[in-house]
Amino acid sequence: MSVLAGCSGGSSEGSGKVPEAGQAAGPAARAKAFDPPLKFGEGVKPEYDEDVKTRGFALLGPRAYIRTDAGLDAYDVATGKKIWSSALVREGRYTGTAGEDLDDRQIPPVFVEQGDRTVALYAYSDHTKGTGTAVDRTDVYLRAVDADSGKVSWTTQLPAATGMGVGDMEPVVVGAQDGTVIVMALTSLEESSGDGESAVTYAVDVGTQRVKWQEQGFAASAVDSGIVAGAQVGDGAGFQSLLGWSADEDPLTLTGRSVTDGSVSWKDEGSRGLVMDPVGGGLFVSNFALHDIRTGKPAAGVDGGDMLSCYYDQQSVVVCEGDDYVWGVEASSRKVLWEISGENPARKLPSIEGALHGVVYGSTPDRVILDAKTGKDKTTFTGPSLYLVNEYAAMDIDMVTYPATG
Repeated sequence: MSVLAGCSGGSSEGSGKVPEAGQAAGPAARAKAFDPPLKFGEGVKPEYDEDVKTRGFALLGPRAYIRTDAGLDAYDVATGKKIWSSALVREGRYTGTAGEDLDDRQIPPVFVEQGDRTVALYAYSDHTKGTGTAVDRTDVYLRAVDADSGKVSWTTQLPAATGMGVGDMEPVVVGAQDGTVIVMALTSLEESSGDGESAVTYAVDVGTQRVKWQEQGFAASAVDSGIVAGAQVGDGAGFQSLLGWSADEDPLTLTGRSVTDGSVSWKDEGSRGLVMDPVGGGLFVSNFALHDIRTGKPAAGVDGGDMLSCYYDQQSVVVCEGDDYVWGVEASSRKVLWEISGENPARKLPSIEGALHGVVYGSTPDRVILDAKTGKDKTTFTGPSLYLVNEYAAMDIDMVTYPATG
């Protein structure tokens, strides 16, 4: 998991450059920045409507941004007060097939710089019921909201996929790089095209809002180092929000495509199941292994067993937690810097919760902060069970914010 998706890049109209984690969007709130934070204050619950389904949340500067079915809201991390609300008005959430929301994925907004502004990007679907000779249809949209003011900068409708209908799960902004935003929408195949579920991936120019390329049957999951990594799916594929892709007929292909034009850079064929998570630092997780997104190859020395969670410190180190090990991996070389084994009687195996700018947050169950480059204990702390962290605050899975105090 990474706090912010994407990497820096540039173009004359809209750069698509992702802001630094500590960069404030607009005037600074009462929260103070500590780089990295080693202490946290009392938890503050943002004043959001708990009756509206939450789709994902993110931190940028001293603000928390919460994406819901009703739109996007910004909150002060120090007080929990709502700063602005950007409403999303649409006809319907569903395509008319499921009738129940089974989408439990966390889909946070993605931040990019467009000109001299920072915008928060998210995707959504809108169902239109046909009248007369017009058929029912569901369209996918990409929206940019000014992170400072909450005003909608632009909204663009993405082209329909041939022989496919948009699925019941929400489309995803996977990430952004070099002026290009990657959007993935889950789809259902029409009878003439085969059975099962599929996907379509779009590459959208930030400045012009035009689609540079789109690929049907490709489900993007990570964007980094000029590569979009995802699953190429065939007939008979299925998707579950927490279990990823499965294939009863045509095997899945783990695939890397160019951000620029969608051409295939590498592929690994023959998988019956794929679960993928972006990490950052040029790495991603697939099926409990850490992979180099530039080549698709697994990083040597990291074997997660039956589980693997990885966190990028947004500087130089990726920290991974497996069945009975914790590793620190240098992002640039992909080499293991250190490891902690559960079989080592001299140390407790920490449970890792996050990383930022040279430190790793975890628990043993004592709350502990490690040095990201050496794995050595740095200090202990009191505070939240982290889900996100930046220089201003941490957030837990319940979206409670804990302002940094030291």
